[in-house]
Amino acid sequence: MDGSQRAERSVRVTLHCQRVTVELPDGKRATLSYPGVLLAAYEDGEKVHEKWVPLGAESSQADDERLIEALHEAFLWQNGEHPW
Repeated sequence: MDGSQRAERSVRVTLHCQRVTVELPDGKRATLSYPGVLLAAYEDGEKVHEKWVPLGAESSQADDERLIEALHEAFLWQNGEHPW
């Protein structure tokens, strides 16, 4: 691709659970799961960035604002208007 062509950009939005394994005081291990939204940015079909935003069962206004801000940034990036 020469300098006059822009990369084809896309953003995928999916529900995704982050999993974390922790050691409990009794020595046993437990796996915790946190639901969220995964934003994945692709340029010419190759993943170049991803961001996970927590999404609780009873989200707060702050949670909603954080998700809206992340979506806004992702879509501006997709349109070539914002570095991500």
